[in-house]
Amino acid sequence: MNRKTIMLGIVGDSAAGKTTLTKGVVNLLGIKNVFPICSDDYHKYNRVQRKEHQITALNPACNYVDIMENHFTELREGRAILKPNYNHKTGDFDAPNYVKPTNFVIVEGLLGFHTRVMRQNFDVKVYLDPPESLRKEWKIGRDMAKRGYSREEVLKEIVAREDDSEAFIRPQKKFADIIIQFYPDENSDSTSKLNAKILLSPTAPCDEFNKIITEISRKEYPCANQAGKPCVNLTLEKIYGKPFEVIDINSEIGLAETEILKKTIAAAIESKGEGIKVNLDDVGVLSKDGENITSFPLALAQLTIAYFMIHSLEM
Repeated sequence: MNRKTIMLGIVGDSAAGKTTLTKGVVNLLGIKNVFPICSDDYHKYNRVQRKEHQITALNPACNYVDIMENHFTELREGRAILKPNYNHKTGDFDAPNYVKPTNFVIVEGLLGFHTRVMRQNFDVKVYLDPPESLRKEWKIGRDMAKRGYSREEVLKEIVAREDDSEAFIRPQKKFADIIIQFYPDENSDSTSKLNAKILLSPTAPCDEFNKIITEISRKEYPCANQAGKPCVNLTLEKIYGKPFEVIDINSEIGLAETEILKKTIAAAIESKGEGIKVNLDDVGVLSKDGENITSFPLALAQLTIAYFMIHSLEM
């Protein structure tokens, strides 16, 4: 395929962190280079109609799958689309947007890997897979603060969506090139600081990045509050029957070490992307309880994704 646009897909259940991850990657590479869209814009029904039809937004039958396939293909080949626009705050549709793709397009949402046609349009496929208890906590906080729901309404919606999550969302994990799992420390009740596992599939091999993460793991960076315990580990795991290289990073890694790692990966990105200048100012920044905090595991996840996007230029 003689395409002009590098396509990144980010899929995960509701409130898994897709938008936060996407914003970080856009910030790293620059909005002039990366255009983000949300596949949730392709819902068939607004919030009221979904209640009337007794269908959830996670169900493919509630979405224009055929239009998604067409639009993803158009974007991949560098052609403009007229994209629908779903407003999560109002639960209704706004006027469509004219979208002309930049060098890189990120599609984040619920069903991006649902069909083969969708999947074949992505150069890099990412699945966000936090523990269900953590995702539910995020969803309650987000939907109450930004979408006007009560806690009881959010909990009811989580229960109503469970069957569709199991049937349609989680199975997409097996198609991912990269799986990202943010998780709390087993010895702590706090979720203000999260560790992360970044699972890299052999379907997207890259010798240079393998050397980078191998070097990272060899340095055995110590955790700030856990003497003698390395904060970055490299292991192998088997997911859906295939091996993954796993970068496991503890949130307590020291500031000096994080700066070395960020600059190392940023330099590798810039060496591959002509004219790309990586912006590290706000990497890993997220909002919690109305305040901005910085998470290095999140920063490393964003940098990893950005690296593989740029690496796709060479494929």
